[in-house]
Amino acid sequence: MEDFIQYIMPWLINILRYFIIAGIPFLVFYICFPKVFSKNRIQKRLAKKKDFLREIGHSIQTTIVLAVVFILFIYSPLRAYTQIYDGLTSYSIWWFLLSILLALVVHDSYFYWMHKTIHHPKIYKKVHLIHHKSINPSPWASYSFHFYEAILEALVAPFIVFLIPMHPFALFIFAFIAFGINVYGHLGYEIAPKWLRNSILFEWVTTSVYHNLHHSKFDGNYGLYFRFWDRSMGTENPDYVREYDKIQVKRFGSDKKRSHLKNSVATGLFFLLLGMGKTTAQDSILGIWKDDTKGVTMELFEENGKIYGNLIAADSKKINEQIKEAKNTTLLKNFQKKDTGSYCCGTIYQPQIKKEVSATLTLHGTDSLKINATYMGIKRTRFWKRLY
Repeated sequence: MEDFIQYIMPWLINILRYFIIAGIPFLVFYICFPKVFSKNRIQKRLAKKKDFLREIGHSIQTTIVLAVVFILFIYSPLRAYTQIYDGLTSYSIWWFLLSILLALVVHDSYFYWMHKTIHHPKIYKKVHLIHHKSINPSPWASYSFHFYEAILEALVAPFIVFLIPMHPFALFIFAFIAFGINVYGHLGYEIAPKWLRNSILFEWVTTSVYHNLHHSKFDGNYGLYFRFWDRSMGTENPDYVREYDKIQVKRFGSDKKRSHLKNSVATGLFFLLLGMGKTTAQDSILGIWKDDTKGVTMELFEENGKIYGNLIAADSKKINEQIKEAKNTTLLKNFQKKDTGSYCCGTIYQPQIKKEVSATLTLHGTDSLKINATYMGIKRTRFWKRLY
């Protein structure tokens, strides 16, 4: 009976971990308070009940695979060849904590290269397609893998237990941290604190937006915990920072006191540490802009060689309602680059008259944008400031 409990416990712990750590966020964001967190939602499309059931079914399969691997290295003769130690005093408390961090680093490196490999066309459909059926993932998708992928996911264990001296309790903590971050990546909502964007940490760690882009675009952003490998190998989605900023503006609004210097220093330090010495000038019209006079924030993006602008937020409820009366929230359309800093031949939506009128854009420096438009017989000029 004792042996039976010993072997059944890892599976019970894995299944409980899955339903508790994935289930609580699902209840909060998807069942109880979806309207409260509507500004945090990353994609507009909504997953369906059949998606959740599919994700849970495959995840239960994955928990069984992970439990088998755990039993193999903890309770079989293989343990004698691992670096797992029993006595808490065998290593210092500092090593106990460091071993958890090292396990995350090893796991992230293994995951990046394994993940990138199973995106190969000859492997993708047989191994990874199941996971990518969750185009807009939910917390239940965290372990939603094909049987073959579940095995590949579990095979990180030998790399960790044979390379890093770890106490079983440190392994236990690592497993819970790893799955917690995994659930956050598949949450479908961005909950990162506001301060993260201005910190050096933002340049290193992934976010829910980061992994969500991987699911919606099916390519790039292969990292699990850190951005290091994606940035080093050129596989990071170029729209990531823009998409992240767009969500944060929706959540917190614009912040005039935001420090651009901190972001520049953090980015520069990251590339310096990598030895790449790469810097980028913010000389593009693309980005997040705000008209302080009207309190309207929009995102400028490029599509088919033309510039468009989408509404993100409006300080005035009246203005926001006027704009939403339009067919969509696109404020600017079809602008073409004429010369350095000048864009013509597009239109801007005017909520006062509920029409689109011809306009031109002119970029002054890197952080100031002038929009000229004529309507109701009067030439009007509006100035916008770059937020990000």
